[in-house]
Amino acid sequence: MWAVLGIAVSCGLALWHLLVTVPRLTEPTVEEVGEEVLAVKPRYASLVTPTRTAIVIATAALCGFLSTLAPRWSWGVWWVWSGSVATLVAVDQATTFLPVRLWRRCVAESVVALATTVAATSPPPIPTLAGCLAVAAASTGFFWLMWRLSSSLGYGDVRLAAGTGFVGATTGVSSVHPGVLQAGMTTLLAATVLGALLAIATTLIRRRRPSPWGSAFAYGPALWSGPWAALVISLG
Repeated sequence: MWAVLGIAVSCGLALWHLLVTVPRLTEPTVEEVGEEVLAVKPRYASLVTPTRTAIVIATAALCGFLSTLAPRWSWGVWWVWSGSVATLVAVDQATTFLPVRLWRRCVAESVVALATTVAATSPPPIPTLAGCLAVAAASTGFFWLMWRLSSSLGYGDVRLAAGTGFVGATTGVSSVHPGVLQAGMTTLLAATVLGALLAIATTLIRRRRPSPWGSAFAYGPALWSGPWAALVISLG
């Protein structure tokens, strides 16, 4: 029953944002990103294609099912991560942009979903929840520093990193994998390694097939994948 609910909520959120929110997003201006970026960036309204819709739905369904392996009190935020944030990352993959308007909606939904599942299940100890928030803050700080020191990250990645840290840290409260801090470190390590692999793969591919994006690529998928890697490791 819970798995079916997770799939339904995740798919519903993903579809809502892909079909309704994304086409209505405000396009960046020339002053914000420059003419060269606007020349190659797909418009948000053009992202709603049958192929992308199918991929997003399949991803949300699979992740909505897998999210029930996380601690019960955290299911709500995992469902948002599986649905709404999956759509946000799909936008990033297509445009290298993480629109702040969609990100804010993901945050608001996460707060509501977390409060709902905490109220409906056994709430975690206050220190555990505080630890997850601390990991989120540390994750944000780490990627803020990377953003300051490197041109390969956008500020949208810094915002997304907060969710990466929090969601990944929740896997540390299971009996199999104790330690919120350890789970948070596993999440950040996984996201960083995946990001490095994406950068290497992008560089190698574009040496043979040059892209108008140059060396720019979407880092959001790596940040989104970090908590899933931590969840899989927590079950080992």
